[in-house]
Amino acid sequence: MNKRISLSEIIQEVDQLPCSHPASVNIDVAQYYYCITKMLRPLLVVEIGCFIGFSTLHFAKALKELSFGKVISIDAFDHNVDAGRGMVNRQEVAEYYRKKAGLEDIITYVKGYSTLVYTKIRDQIKNKIDLLYIDGDHTVKGMFGDFNTYYDDVRVGGYIIIHDVNPEMCGVHGPRALIDHLKSYRTIPNDIELIEMPTRDGFGIAILHKKTDKRITIHLPEPKVLKRIKNKFLGKIPYFPAKIVQRPVYVLHVTIIDGQSKKPIPGSRITCLQRFNEVRIANKDGCVIIDNYLPNRYLFDISAEGYVAQSDFIIDLSAEKPLHNVTVPLIKQSC
Repeated sequence: MNKRISLSEIIQEVDQLPCSHPASVNIDVAQYYYCITKMLRPLLVVEIGCFIGFSTLHFAKALKELSFGKVISIDAFDHNVDAGRGMVNRQEVAEYYRKKAGLEDIITYVKGYSTLVYTKIRDQIKNKIDLLYIDGDHTVKGMFGDFNTYYDDVRVGGYIIIHDVNPEMCGVHGPRALIDHLKSYRTIPNDIELIEMPTRDGFGIAILHKKTDKRITIHLPEPKVLKRIKNKFLGKIPYFPAKIVQRPVYVLHVTIIDGQSKKPIPGSRITCLQRFNEVRIANKDGCVIIDNYLPNRYLFDISAEGYVAQSDFIIDLSAEKPLHNVTVPLIKQSC
């Protein structure tokens, strides 16, 4: 008799596929999606951009446990990936695990570009979306298009989750441009509440809460303005200079020294536990320069050959100042 595989085991299997990461959201973010779905108790989740369905499985797991609700997941499914059994199309991977998890009655995959398939699914989602997740085309044009196409079908009181809102970390600028645009015209906070949350990889998510039934359409900027938006996120010029304050850049200098002689320890290592054990190596002055981090309390392991390591060393990167200098002494190991 075959052992029945749990949904959690299937999710773990997908998490370990060769193609899963970094294209899929990391497991912490996916588990948050599961939790927020359990709390919001939506009847309809619409997902734009699923890759191989890793985030989709987490939305669906919550709905299965609630015993109600559906997920409509839209993706172009436009290239093949290594799923551990040769190169296959992304939709084939997503459908395989939908079936293996027994979620055919909860998940519907729709192949195509989100703005183009809208007319095919309009009757299913018209004014019915409780939770909209946008993680598709991350360009300004793509983000504005997804927002304009689906926003009005989010019910008043419904929620929108946007992934990759920190361009300095993830290298895409459409989600941030969308949020800044909504702020600049006071759509946030007049019609939409906003909360931004950090993620372990630094990419970040934004959660929007729709407060009013006002119809909203945001117009795509002219090409020269699109160029200004891109330059803004490269740190060259502001996008909305009169209304949006330039986001600060935070830099952390960690100097690792000998605890007795106070001399720097070149080649020492600093590992950030919250950023997938990211490792930085100290220069000849014993200094590690850490940039592109957001304000938060970070756990580091600090070590050097011949010295006792500092484990779980906490550095508080506050938002009050852009530059932080920290000196960490290490003690030599006893012979």
